[in-house]
Amino acid sequence: MLSRLFRTVVVVAFVSVATHAQEGGAAAPGDKPASPGAHPKVRLSTTLGDIVLELDAAKAPITVHNFVQYADAGFYNGTIFHRVLSTFMVQGGGHLADLSEKKEGLRPSIRNEWRNGLKNQRGTIAMARKGGDPHSATAQFFINVVDNDRLDQPQPDGAAYAVFGRVVEGMDVVDRIRDAKVAIHEKYPSQVPCVPVEPIEIRSVTVLGELDRTKLAAAAKEAEEALARQERESRAAAEKAEEAQLTEYIAKVEKELGKPAQRTASGLVSFVLREGDGPSPKPTDTVKVHYTGWLLDGTEFDSSVKRGPIEFPLNGVIKGWTEGVGLMKIGEKRKLIIPFELAYGARGRPPVIPPRAPLVFDVELLEIR
Repeated sequence: MLSRLFRTVVVVAFVSVATHAQEGGAAAPGDKPASPGAHPKVRLSTTLGDIVLELDAAKAPITVHNFVQYADAGFYNGTIFHRVLSTFMVQGGGHLADLSEKKEGLRPSIRNEWRNGLKNQRGTIAMARKGGDPHSATAQFFINVVDNDRLDQPQPDGAAYAVFGRVVEGMDVVDRIRDAKVAIHEKYPSQVPCVPVEPIEIRSVTVLGELDRTKLAAAAKEAEEALARQERESRAAAEKAEEAQLTEYIAKVEKELGKPAQRTASGLVSFVLREGDGPSPKPTDTVKVHYTGWLLDGTEFDSSVKRGPIEFPLNGVIKGWTEGVGLMKIGEKRKLIIPFELAYGARGRPPVIPPRAPLVFDVELLEIR
């Protein structure tokens, strides 16, 4: 239907602080564990018991710095595990016992460190974020209760979920949280039961032992700058490749049709396949058309050929259609090559239209109403 169609890794050495850091094993007893530098430990005290986490500031300095800042500020105190899925993960750190979202003390979102090599395996802690925005994580986190390999793969928004540590003590507590009785709650949007019937509160999150927060902040800043630079370079390279692919495609069509493309100031490219006559539609007109749409690789994603022509208001579709069909006359058939900016933009329309996808249409204008 028309509704488908329109509308470096940076590793920072904390040598002077962590010459005696231990890479694995259980946390040392007491409040001064053996790895306070690149692998600081924190105690997450809950109403079901304590969990000790070993964070990886060497591979995820931005995320660890962010987590430590929230812990130091007492932000997590009194928040709950508000989303518990026994075959997936337990999530907390952002809602109070009445299910209201805690906003006071919320810090700006952080850059996603998902390429750091750490995996979403059982017992690891990772940052929760909004789907569609890779860099939207703030305070909420989750602990994996199973191996979640799919979270290591890029999601539709192009990024995975950043792991920044692991449970080294208290996995039995995590499992008790996992096994808590859950239900659907009117204050939390979910189609499945996930909110614990009895609130599971985080009483405190405490950094154990000494941690050089100045060095941690410097490492986070350096990592932030490096990731931003890498992202700029990666985007520039991708845009260059996209531009080359589109240019090559247009040249191919010009050769096949034996005529040059017509171009508009917006970037729309079109070829008249059959002349029409009469008026052209105005943006406020309703038009009746036949069409078929493809991606540049030749994948056909929609067509009116089998179900019959369709009608729609010309100003109620993607920009490339409003402009392209607006150039046509009744009876005219035209090939439109629409850059992604005039189609579904940088996000695309998953799963049919990939992010930043140019679209190709053969359109026949039948009527103007």
